[in-house]
Amino acid sequence: MNRTVSEHDGDSPRPVRIAFVMEQHVGHRTYSDNLRQAVSTRDDVEATWVPVDYATSGGWLERIPVTAVQVAVRGRAQVRRGLRGVEFDAALFNTQVPAVLGGRLATRRPYVLCTDVTPLQYDAMALGYSHHADRGGLITRWKHRRNRRVMQGASAHAPWSRWTAASLVADYGVDPRHIEVIPPGVDMERWTPGDRSLDGPMQLLFVGGEFERKGGKVLLEAFAALPEGSAELSIVTRDPVPRQAGVRVYDHLSPNDDELMALYRRSHVFVLPSLWETFGIAAVEAGASGLAIVATTVGGLDELVVEGHTGFHVGIGSVDDLTRRLRELSEAPQLRARLGAAARSRAVTEFDAFVNADRLIRVAIAGAQADR
Repeated sequence: MNRTVSEHDGDSPRPVRIAFVMEQHVGHRTYSDNLRQAVSTRDDVEATWVPVDYATSGGWLERIPVTAVQVAVRGRAQVRRGLRGVEFDAALFNTQVPAVLGGRLATRRPYVLCTDVTPLQYDAMALGYSHHADRGGLITRWKHRRNRRVMQGASAHAPWSRWTAASLVADYGVDPRHIEVIPPGVDMERWTPGDRSLDGPMQLLFVGGEFERKGGKVLLEAFAALPEGSAELSIVTRDPVPRQAGVRVYDHLSPNDDELMALYRRSHVFVLPSLWETFGIAAVEAGASGLAIVATTVGGLDELVVEGHTGFHVGIGSVDDLTRRLRELSEAPQLRARLGAAARSRAVTEFDAFVNADRLIRVAIAGAQADR
């Protein structure tokens, strides 16, 4: 165990006190849940958890017409309420936003920033995320300077992808020596391959809450172009999906749901042809479940497929690309099996929730030690 903070009770070092300030929107909530589970197995860390969901029960704040102001005020209140009176040796934020909103109270100790996207990258994907990108001017420059200052002040960064790491360096002036790419992980003992048959139609799986942004319409067109009876498609989403022969829709499943895991285990190929995507944790779940992965080369999702080894890349928005790859996989059961086995092996090596949580904690502890 990494019992390395030098304050002692007698001869026994005390646990390192880490404040985990976790945004709770989709994707990051799953990340937070997995991290919390991993941290719970350690006795060398005393964790304080501060969830940030930007929600409010009403009152004067609801009467403010500017949504961005509402979000900022809510987030600042949640961060400051969660950290007020808390003693911690280091803080870990799963995006830079709570660190910025929390001000000096949040950044008074060494802190680590983990994120799947930088603000400028997110602005570039504004259309897909229904996000209002900054349009220049004094406020935009002020926000960028503030983000830059908080990012450069971090003791370390643990971005989810090399794509995000590159933006931290190029756009925010972060020292590359302070960056360690640590992607989110899943529980490899729960997310496991199934005893899937190679006989019968190829079983395709799509998992994505926002159906259109994640390329759902492209997938339906490509699926319709496959030879009849060669494949069946399961779609997990909260959005409405047009009826189509050979397609089953699951709109009631939650992250880490046993039924969702069972669906992964009986599938052969995971398809995520996203038009806009910062990372795509569902592809990590697919790899852990031993599925071949077909995905677009967008954002951090690009790094979740090793071309020809764990799956295939397809062009963004290209129905022809996707149809060609799906047809190839439908005709080659052994290829699907080989790609899926390689995806599982890579997931175990690179995307284990407990291993990556240990890496994050090691980074946070190093920051606490350097400050003593």
